[in-house]
Amino acid sequence: MRLSIKDYKNVHFSSNIIALYLNRLLLQIAFNVVGIFLVIFFFIEFDKSVNAVIAIFVAIYLGHGLLTPLGAQLLKSWGMKRMMMIAMPFALLATFSLLFWDKNPIVSLTFYLVFIVIYKVLYWIPYHVDFAKFTNKRTRGRQISVLKNASQLILMASPFLGGAIIVFFGFNSLFLLSTFIFATALFPLFFVERTEEEFTFGYFETFRKLFLKKHRALLLACVGDGAQSVVTAVIWPIFIFLLLKGEFLSVGIISSLTILLLIVFRFFVGDLIDTWSKRKVLTIGSIVYTSGWIIKIFIETALQIFIIDTYHKAGSVINRTSFDVALYEQAVDNGHFIDEYTVLKEISINIGRAGMLIVAGVLIGIFGIKAAFIMAAFATLFMTMLNRKVSVE
Repeated sequence: MRLSIKDYKNVHFSSNIIALYLNRLLLQIAFNVVGIFLVIFFFIEFDKSVNAVIAIFVAIYLGHGLLTPLGAQLLKSWGMKRMMMIAMPFALLATFSLLFWDKNPIVSLTFYLVFIVIYKVLYWIPYHVDFAKFTNKRTRGRQISVLKNASQLILMASPFLGGAIIVFFGFNSLFLLSTFIFATALFPLFFVERTEEEFTFGYFETFRKLFLKKHRALLLACVGDGAQSVVTAVIWPIFIFLLLKGEFLSVGIISSLTILLLIVFRFFVGDLIDTWSKRKVLTIGSIVYTSGWIIKIFIETALQIFIIDTYHKAGSVINRTSFDVALYEQAVDNGHFIDEYTVLKEISINIGRAGMLIVAGVLIGIFGIKAAFIMAAFATLFMTMLNRKVSVE
């Protein structure tokens, strides 16, 4: 096994992947400025009710999962590029609707839920299909590492910026900034080549195929992925907010510093994936990431948040990068069924997200918020099921 930064000299990107990822980067900036603070916003507004926050995100994930096959049926008539372009205004409107929270929270939340689900249903399938097509099979691990590190360099300041804006100007200023950035995300898509796919499954047929024995590895791996990732996205922000006693700036600073330490490490992982056994990398990543969840049970201070979360996210870099590469490779290997594979994957992830939050809501009420970390640890192990190749037809 040979690992060298020189290996990245042979990594090249087409104009399509650059334009597509620039669109994704702008969306990430818009979402990440709000980032973990959106969860905290809902948590505060609903009288610090964890179950209220869980209910909001369960609604989003169930809506996304159930409507994904309907969105995929638009691929043939609209095409990948047009679907993503149509999705952009809904991402903007979702955040914009939160500006009216003080006037009517229920109406504001309803519009947010509707718009964010429409965005997800229209955007993610064409994005993943095009990304799989535009990346290079031989250097996909390094390509993903370079792209993610480029975005992380830019996004590194987002949590700190978000926390500072809340402290000095309030949540509405944060939502307004995010809305403005969303408005710019449409333009890179004009430079993406138009591609087309035809989704051949019917609505109910999609769910029948999802639960077939031959697709079980994909189902379990993606359910595990969705389950562990939603604990990071929804439960973890509440935990650190409570531990840091509501210090928004401290939450942002710790999140930004953690991102910084992981950038160099991701280059190493991308090279490792392309030069070593992808199965071994995914297995090692899952083990390290699982142990990180277990160790998080013992966090009691801000310093421990920083140290343990950095270790945990190091495992996540291995796990996430190798998992994403495996997903894209299997999607491409499915040829004309690349969109069908992607749809089954997206539904499975959202089943994992919604299912985890529902169970977590019960267990947190009995054992406390750290119970979710144990559940996430077990869920992470299911991601190794992706070591089995899945053919969709």
